[in-house]
Amino acid sequence: MEDILTESLENYLKTIYNIILKKNGVRVKDIAKQLKVKNSSVTVALRTLASKGYINYEPYGIISLTEKGHEVSKKITEKHRTLTYFFSNILSLDKNLSEDIASKMEYVLTEEAFMRFKCYIEFFLQWKEANPNWINEFDTFCKQKQIQGSH
Repeated sequence: MEDILTESLENYLKTIYNIILKKNGVRVKDIAKQLKVKNSSVTVALRTLASKGYINYEPYGIISLTEKGHEVSKKITEKHRTLTYFFSNILSLDKNLSEDIASKMEYVLTEEAFMRFKCYIEFFLQWKEANPNWINEFDTFCKQKQIQGSH
């Protein structure tokens, strides 16, 4: 079976990883509750992730990540957190909207583009220290653009 993960499977992997971080273990019902899906949908995804070597899964048992699954889910989670930070703290978008956008973008963002995002954020944070009013100026600029665009 091919080792490529769909957006949905990446989301399951990220969810498993985050629940394990919080609870030290995860079951089908935890994933179903978090993703607001049926247990049967979770079971199908878990079988696929197990067949690809990302998780250890036995029906009715505790689900754990393999080393491969841990590494991949850690990368997915880092990408999600970085994108959420960018949209929320740099572009000043609402936190929930930032989370939604990050979830959609993390799957399609290439490794090269993600590395550029990380560099941009680091550059921005250094530059922002020297220019503390930057975010206020940016917000004013955006509001002026929105007003101009509404005519």
